[in-house]
Amino acid sequence: IGKVVYYNVAKEGFEIREAKPDEVKAFYAKVRPRKVQTPKRDLSVKKIRALKDVGFKDSINVGVKAANLAAMRKFDKMPKDAVPDGFAIPFSFYDDFMKHNGLYKAAQKLINKTDVKESDLKAFRSLIKKSEMPKSLSASISELQNKFKAGTSIRCRSSTNNEDLKGFSGAGLYSSYTHKPDEGHLSKTIKQVYASLWNYRAFDERRFYHIDHLKTAMGVLVHENFKNEKANGVAVTDDVLYQSKGNYYVNMQVGEDLVTNPEEASTPEELLLDWWSARRVQVLRYSNRVKKNKSILSQEHLEELRSHLSEVHAQFAKLYGVGLNSKNFAMEVELKITEKGRLIVKQARPWVYLEK
Repeated sequence: IGKVVYYNVAKEGFEIREAKPDEVKAFYAKVRPRKVQTPKRDLSVKKIRALKDVGFKDSINVGVKAANLAAMRKFDKMPKDAVPDGFAIPFSFYDDFMKHNGLYKAAQKLINKTDVKESDLKAFRSLIKKSEMPKSLSASISELQNKFKAGTSIRCRSSTNNEDLKGFSGAGLYSSYTHKPDEGHLSKTIKQVYASLWNYRAFDERRFYHIDHLKTAMGVLVHENFKNEKANGVAVTDDVLYQSKGNYYVNMQVGEDLVTNPEEASTPEELLLDWWSARRVQVLRYSNRVKKNKSILSQEHLEELRSHLSEVHAQFAKLYGVGLNSKNFAMEVELKITEKGRLIVKQARPWVYLEK
């Protein structure tokens, strides 16, 4: 407890013990890239677009999260109401905002420090939130806000060029926020999302992987907020844990107790869903938030989920240019059951396989 652990699995058994300093150093040297990595950042798109006008290849200007959601809305076998509809704020807005307030210079001073502390990043995030949104951008954001009905809570989700990538997940590095009807101009919440680019966890991850901080960009995926959800979960379009054949791997939990960031005493439901028949389900563990031996997903939800995962896997395999039956390709899908009982796919990213 509290120490770096050496863990090795071999045919004859496994070994687990405290790691030696030289082993830790060698491991980090092996997994850490030697060269600076520069994420793709297209700043040529200057307008906020509806998702219907965004495609898979637009990940370089709005981020993978927004681009993949837009792509799913165009899948033939994916019902339109199974994927949130909304808008994508491009990277250029973040870039203009940072330049307008001289924040890149402040960021460079931060990067140059030999020992960056959480307090340093907290102060910088506070500066971002207090900075002025340029008038031209503010006007565009006002126009976007007016497209939502009065009284609507608006979800603003991080969508960067440094997450959800084929070889790098970045899951949980950045933050999304809900803009409530009484919070005034939407730019307030958008600046919160921008500030999350400088979370300590994100900064530390980029620093370790030699990712250029100043070339990392934040787009924002904007859609109506879902409240009082009945359940949420994560599914992978292959059984990446138990290595069984022909199954989807699914974790579910009731309410808004997130599977991705669970509460301390939370144990989600864990199941394997057959690729070809939703009638064949193996519940490996029930949630500790429901009555004993009661599954969270109804048979109708299982049927929908099986169909959605099949379509997501097939279509993204084409988009990413891999074979449908590739052994090293799967999609990780975040989903929820809404207050009205609708199964919604809210995100899809490539599952990152460890190199062997």
